Amino acid sequence: MGKLRKRIAAVALVVVSAAVWANGGGERMSYEARVVEKAQGARKVILDTDMVELFDDGMAMILLDRSPHTELLGVTVVSGNTPMPRGMATGVRQLEAIGSTVPLYAGSRYGIRSWRAVPEVLSAELAISPVVSWGGYLRSAIDPETYSGIEFDPMARWAELYKTLYNESPVYPYVYDTENPDPQGRDEAVDFLVDTVNMYPGEVTIVAIGPLTNIARAIMRDPSFPSKVKEIIYMGGSFFLPGNSSAAAEFNWWADPDAAKIALRAVWGDPESESYKRYGNQVISGLEANHNTGGMPLELYKKMVAHTFPGLQPLFYKRGMDDAPTNIWDLFAAAYLIDPSIVLSWNNDPRPADNSPQPIYGVYVDVNAEMGPDYGRSIAYEKEQGPVGSKKAAIQNFIDEEKFWNEIVYPLLVDPENR
Repeated sequence: MGKLRKRIAAVALVVVSAAVWANGGGERMSYEARVVEKAQGARKVILDTDMVELFDDGMAMILLDRSPHTELLGVTVVSGNTPMPRGMATGVRQLEAIGSTVPLYAGSRYGIRSWRAVPEVLSAELAISPVVSWGGYLRSAIDPETYSGIEFDPMARWAELYKTLYNESPVYPYVYDTENPDPQGRDEAVDFLVDTVNMYPGEVTIVAIGPLTNIARAIMRDPSFPSKVKEIIYMGGSFFLPGNSSAAAEFNWWADPDAAKIALRAVWGDPESESYKRYGNQVISGLEANHNTGGMPLELYKKMVAHTFPGLQPLFYKRGMDDAPTNIWDLFAAAYLIDPSIVLSWNNDPRPADNSPQPIYGVYVDVNAEMGPDYGRSIAYEKEQGPVGSKKAAIQNFIDEEKFWNEIVYPLLVDPENR
């Protein structure tokens, strides 16, 4: 059936005939139908995310769901910026708001070294390599007195947390966990990842914008999993800049360095393909692209909020309207899949003088997974050199801001019924 679906129709119409939910000012809005047109050849994608409201994971999810060039097969959630249950709750809220039918799956509550979440263990690690900026869901282990309660508990029930956050019960029916398996009996992110990739071998791109625990577990569950993925796009790593968690490490890969190493050293896609030879079928949106890109223009931000989905507007107002977002790492990963030409240069190359996209190529990359001052540090090597076991990846550097904001982000966040 998967191959048949790929061949039929110039345009696939996904019609939501059931109730579609949005929340604005505390009131539910019901739409009889919302139609999303998918272009022929739309790229199948799974989003693996440590979900937050809006910027930047939530926005990345919305871009992939709403773009005619991508078919979002599902969203899998992992602990990272927030504990996994909070990511589930905020993901549900946003999918409700845009009238989506994309399934959402609960994933890993802790990293591969789960004992890092024990305060006494993490305090010993931080004595060697302290967190200088963002601790994410591990804040509850760094400072248990300040970060306590259901919002910071990786073992919480997401539906109860939803009620705490939004003062009402969730109504989104396409959310799956151990208490509510999907129609195929899958109750966890790794099951969905492995099954879906096996259903569409060579067709699915993974956009992984959180710690890579779910991805590493999928590889351990099915060692053939990476070979059946078309391409993987990460948000993670800081190769030519300092870290934003420890002094040496970017947060996503600091949160689970072992998982990052497993993923980066896997053989993704067809090893005989030209794309594998050029960049290992791995694309990285690290700290570099965000550092080299300006934030969303404030007037465009205000215009987008005025015309976005009613259910999203309260979240934007809560965030604030006085300044536009600048921390937009995850959006580059999603936007690249929608339109690869947004990337102007790769790795440590400068912005092209004529602002034209340069050909993609990779360098060998790796992650330090040895406990010490550089735990979680991402490393880039010369183009044709790298440690035994390391693989190539292409690191985004400079972005076409005009195209990114005006042709991808803004149009896809505007509600067709609220223009």
